[in-house]
Amino acid sequence: MPAAKRAVAVNIGMQTVTMAIFELGSDSGLVLSGVARADLVADPAMDASRPGQLKIAIGELRAKLKPMGADCAIAIPPQGVFTRFVKIPKVDAGQAAQMLYFEAQQNVPYPIEEVAWCYQVLPEKEEDKLGAVLLAAKLDQLEDTVGAVRAAGLTPALIETSPTALYNSLRYNYPDPGGCVLLIDIGARATNLIFAEGDKLFVRTLPVGGSSITAALQKRFEERPLVVLEQAKLKDGFIAPPGNFDTQSGDAAEIGKIARTVMTRIHNEITRSITFYRTNQQGSAPIRVLLTGGGAAMPYTLEFFNEKLSLPIEFFDPLRRVSVAASADTAEIRRCTYNLGECAGLATRVLLNNCPVEIRLESPQLRAAAGEKKRRPLLVAAACLTALLLGLLFAHFQKASERLALENGKLDEQIAQLDALKQQLDAAGARRTKLLEESSDLAAAPMLRTAWANILEELSSKMPARKIWITRLRPMVGDQVLAPSSVGGLWSASAAQGDTAKNGAPQKGGDKPAVTAVAVDGLYLESEKGPAVVDEFVESLVQSSIFAVSPEQKNEIVKLRSAQTGDSWAYEYQLVLPLRRPIPL
Repeated sequence: MPAAKRAVAVNIGMQTVTMAIFELGSDSGLVLSGVARADLVADPAMDASRPGQLKIAIGELRAKLKPMGADCAIAIPPQGVFTRFVKIPKVDAGQAAQMLYFEAQQNVPYPIEEVAWCYQVLPEKEEDKLGAVLLAAKLDQLEDTVGAVRAAGLTPALIETSPTALYNSLRYNYPDPGGCVLLIDIGARATNLIFAEGDKLFVRTLPVGGSSITAALQKRFEERPLVVLEQAKLKDGFIAPPGNFDTQSGDAAEIGKIARTVMTRIHNEITRSITFYRTNQQGSAPIRVLLTGGGAAMPYTLEFFNEKLSLPIEFFDPLRRVSVAASADTAEIRRCTYNLGECAGLATRVLLNNCPVEIRLESPQLRAAAGEKKRRPLLVAAACLTALLLGLLFAHFQKASERLALENGKLDEQIAQLDALKQQLDAAGARRTKLLEESSDLAAAPMLRTAWANILEELSSKMPARKIWITRLRPMVGDQVLAPSSVGGLWSASAAQGDTAKNGAPQKGGDKPAVTAVAVDGLYLESEKGPAVVDEFVESLVQSSIFAVSPEQKNEIVKLRSAQTGDSWAYEYQLVLPLRRPIPL
């Protein structure tokens, strides 16, 4: 049995991330002890921020489930992963590896040095042939995903694709299906068709999924945002039955028709894939169909495929042979059922022996980290040797210090003479400091005439030209905002001095208080940029010669930045800008 007794599985989809914790039961079976799911932004236009979204989502799931240890197994979506089934002459393992490397160079549509690729030899009925599956993932996308997982505090010890993880889950939960089984995994942006026939495997990925329905709805309702249409699909969506179908909601009827059109495209591709599997892969016709994936949750999906395929159809049960711990949240398990298949497949890889597919994608980032871990004992030995050398040096310098002590005694006499001179210099310095304090008010007068005008001019030059404005400026002493005096609306120096002393603002001896920062209140206009216009304002102040805004402290500068809710035309923000040079009161 594997040494592992606990597995953390993370299924990374295009719109959801599911984390599940499995343990090895007393009967050597899988036990589900915890599961949670987080949603990602559905808009494809936000794919550039996907690594950041993954980091936040996985961090939230990790905080919720609190897995022991940092190692995890992840399943990546098939988007960007090239899958090809090939046949080579039957040769020994070494020659097969060389031939499959050549096949990868010929078949992968990217330069081989720009992908992480792997293979597994599959059972082949032809006596003189070897069958194999090749997988290749673009390195930049794989490294982005691995970096996001590591940034969330986990280490991907195993990386494979969702179709292969689903296949292992299928073989574990349905060990004897009695013929060819077709598993249809309807995801957000792709549909995976997994043919399992005995120990035979074939996978085909269709570029059509649940988001295709949302895209079609966006063409139909151009005036509505994509997020609104996605929510409407999840709330009111269903697969319309054939013929005329009346409903109380016109939008729901339109969603049903569009969903049926998209599902019909998927059905047509399924039919072609079955034909290809039977003719090119010498497979049998499916006798059973299983549905899974987030797209399968739409009402009447099972009835639609039952009508089209005329085969026994049921929903794939990823927990058919998996026990559920008493401490597990059953409501969350029901919510994540359609996304648990990949997690169960990953758990079989970590906790069980003899998985049908044991393919593994290697990340250069993780390989470098593993190499650093192997070098750690050498670094420890080097540190010990360094400590020994330092000890020898210490002994040498100990003897040298004894000789120096004799010389120091002679110097002490000279130091005593110099101390008397120092006392005279200190007295002169004290007199000089007193004179500077008495003249500080005169020195500050020119600065007081221009300081606030310079501040207003600096804010005006750094503020973005549109969509943001300032409504109020308030001086601050330390962390306290000054209140205006009752005379002429000016700031009260005496009140500020009292407040500063009371609230513990920093002062030096008898120094008068000074304005150390400016509180800026304002509004920004609702727009596509949203709160980013406030960040743009703060970014421009990094180069200011008046305000002490550093790139590392930008997040501390923004004290308030209201999020856009669509209920107002403008939203509040507040900045606290430290001054490079305080303004005396």
